[in-house]
Amino acid sequence: MVKVTRNVNSDLAHVLVCAGTIGEWLKTTPAQWKSQIDALVRSVSGVGVRWLSIYPYSGAATSLERTEICNSIIEAHGGHRSGDRVSVVADGGLIVVIDTCADGQERFVNAVAQLGVAQNIDEAKLAATLLSPASGEPDLVLVLGSPTRVPESLMWELAYSELVFLNVPWLKCDIEHIQMAIGDFQRRDRRFGGVDS
Repeated sequence: MVKVTRNVNSDLAHVLVCAGTIGEWLKTTPAQWKSQIDALVRSVSGVGVRWLSIYPYSGAATSLERTEICNSIIEAHGGHRSGDRVSVVADGGLIVVIDTCADGQERFVNAVAQLGVAQNIDEAKLAATLLSPASGEPDLVLVLGSPTRVPESLMWELAYSELVFLNVPWLKCDIEHIQMAIGDFQRRDRRFGGVDS
């Protein structure tokens, strides 16, 4: 197993894992959800992560299918459903958010609609609505898929995040894969959306 050490120069509070298609999520049993969520939680424990978000890589789902996925997650881990999301409080107070919307544009439109036209919408309010209950953008986005394609489920989340791509199937991702990604993150010099000059 890869040993991950905390680097004080790399604040890692929020990790987003983008993995699996909606079709794969629909076939994921409650036992598989429990195993996968537990493995992801164990893999980020001990490095300061407070929020773990899980988004599907791609696919479309009806409202009924999203409800089916949410119910499967709740059966596996408990938690609270809010719209297309299930939030679970894991060991150590880590908050896990599983969002069943695989369309970043749809998630963006829903957040704007949730804020309403009466409010003066600014970047902070929009980010808070899109990423709730996390208090900020992901520091690390781990994409389980080809590095030649950015998932359509990620739109807002990519601007300031460090990206790590692993060509690993959804249910084959384990603790060692996540810890390799965290190790990669900790060795980077973050630019927060900037480019080298």
